Amino acid sequence: MARNKQYHQFLRQCGLKVTSTRLLVLDVLMSTRTALSHSDILDKTRGSRLDKVTLYRTLNTFITHGIAHKVASEDRNWLYALHPIDRNNTVRDDHAHFICDQCERIYCLPVQTRNSMPAPESEEGFVIRTHEYRLHGICPQCH
Repeated sequence: MARNKQYHQFLRQCGLKVTSTRLLVLDVLMSTRTALSHSDILDKTRGSRLDKVTLYRTLNTFITHGIAHKVASEDRNWLYALHPIDRNNTVRDDHAHFICDQCERIYCLPVQTRNSMPAPESEEGFVIRTHEYRLHGICPQCH
């Protein structure tokens, strides 16, 4: 019950109306450390009335409001994950993606500000909107 109250508060803090679908998808994304495919999320919500289109719309709403992001897997499928949240319940979009070379799961890892590499200054007129850190290795489950 406390978790549900936290989810309500979190959605409102992000400027979103609280709906049962948003609560369901938020719960799935909060309950895993790895990025999930659209079908993974549907599998985890089996038994609910969540359909593919509603899930896509919900994920896109989360992305638009800065709650979640999508990352391409090694086989170029989109995976979805929440942005890491710091101790103050503030969404952080400065993070790295760790890809396990054995199981291919993708984890979002916070980047320490002092260790993060800034986006390079653009030359030749390129406008850099975002940058991504991809790390490869072996996750704790495969190690």
